[in-house]
Amino acid sequence: MRDEATREAQSAAVRQASTSKAEQISTVLSAAARPSPLKPVAAETLDKCHAGATNGLFGHDEYRLTCRLSETRYFGIGDNLLDVLREVDKGAKASGLMPVTTSAIEDVERYYAANGRTEDGLLLPLPGLSYFAPGHDSPIWVGWSQVSDPLDSQSVPDLTWPTVFVEAQPVDLDALRVGPLQRHQYLVTISSGSRYYEVPWSS
Repeated sequence: MRDEATREAQSAAVRQASTSKAEQISTVLSAAARPSPLKPVAAETLDKCHAGATNGLFGHDEYRLTCRLSETRYFGIGDNLLDVLREVDKGAKASGLMPVTTSAIEDVERYYAANGRTEDGLLLPLPGLSYFAPGHDSPIWVGWSQVSDPLDSQSVPDLTWPTVFVEAQPVDLDALRVGPLQRHQYLVTISSGSRYYEVPWSS
């Protein structure tokens, strides 16, 4: 079963589906960033396929094989975070992206106007921005943090069952911090991911 799933994940049809999905994700991420002052400093991708572990009634995996691709782009900015986020939001909407109902630039503005705290001094959860793109089945996420904050690099998944295919281009965030991000105060990320191949169990 493992060999069969591995061969299928590496087949020309699945790799072509991966390429097509990568192009789609790249297009929507560019739409979110292009009209803004953001300049990318790095990008990482993760392409992963895993086999269904069981076709039983309990713990049932819906698909015999599932493949998913994600991309994250990293941007460095100075101390004008809120102005940049406003530009990102404005540009994303102008590009045809639609804000997720729980995501609004006004929430971000209120958060920073209150210095991230309630009237009682309690910490507020950091808001985020996310959008839907026509024809794309997953949200586009916009996140941010201070460059000085602890940054966890994405680890490459082990090729152990039920994972049958992994292709990754990770980013070393520590290297970014002492390199391209050294003169920046904030790190902004724009990311999205989506399934591109699913095989149901045989009936």
